[in-house]
Amino acid sequence: MNYRRFGKTDWQVSEIGLGGSWFYGRPEFGEKPLAYGVGVVERAFELGVNYFDTAPLYGRGRSEEVYGHALKGVDKPYILATKVGYFPEPFDYTRDTVLRGFEASLKRLQRDRVDLVQIHESEQAGWDGVFGKGRTLEALRELREQGLVTHIGLTGSDLDLMTQILRECDDFVSVITFLQYDLLVQDAKQELVPAAVDADAAVILASPLHGGLLGSKREHWRSTGRFANLYNKQERVEAVLARHGHDSTIDAGLRYLLSDPQVAMILSGVASIEELETSVAAADGRHFSSELINEIENV
Repeated sequence: MNYRRFGKTDWQVSEIGLGGSWFYGRPEFGEKPLAYGVGVVERAFELGVNYFDTAPLYGRGRSEEVYGHALKGVDKPYILATKVGYFPEPFDYTRDTVLRGFEASLKRLQRDRVDLVQIHESEQAGWDGVFGKGRTLEALRELREQGLVTHIGLTGSDLDLMTQILRECDDFVSVITFLQYDLLVQDAKQELVPAAVDADAAVILASPLHGGLLGSKREHWRSTGRFANLYNKQERVEAVLARHGHDSTIDAGLRYLLSDPQVAMILSGVASIEELETSVAAADGRHFSSELINEIENV
């Protein structure tokens, strides 16, 4: 495992972070017991992962419960991040609801503080929901001042909004985007990544395989027609990769992103130890050449 600087913090984080969105199993595979997720977390520690991400939205709190059990009594150094804006009401970004939701997260996590708290799906909050009086950022600053969190982060899919937030406010040490930067789509590279670099905010890329289209859910999504506008491009990108000796789009998709030094971490929301081990295997320092990257991005 290799490690990278996490924005303006003093953290060194594993290139692969563990996302807790599927600890309880994917719908097509059936629900898994809590012990299943605990086993994934324990294996992640063995592989050198030191960054763990969760949210009340994931499994209606079950993801946080998994971490609560898996991390209890662990004395190895690690970073734990959760999110606000969903619980107890869906996407309610008022101060009191944010504080109540965070308190409930701490109970599920069985701890009295976390390292990073993030605004979940900031586009649901909008500018006023983030910066308005009695809204999200006001509450998160209180938590930080009280020592209940160390840093504040941002997540979402509205690239323009997140870019503007990072340019106007220096509270945020990280930004998560998903489905906006991978082998098939590089929209986040245009403005969000440069804005994050200027703000010295860590860039975290979630869903690095485009919702599984580049991995285990390729045939599933094609049968449903989702992401249909990307199928032709996917085939052309895969042809480029094959010419360069890369047969696995899973491995290639991770290596492509890790080849960007502006990226702090790939957040891998795995559903099994096997998927975790596949993700970690890509964090061995063997990056794509600039020529291959240009060829991919010119497709």
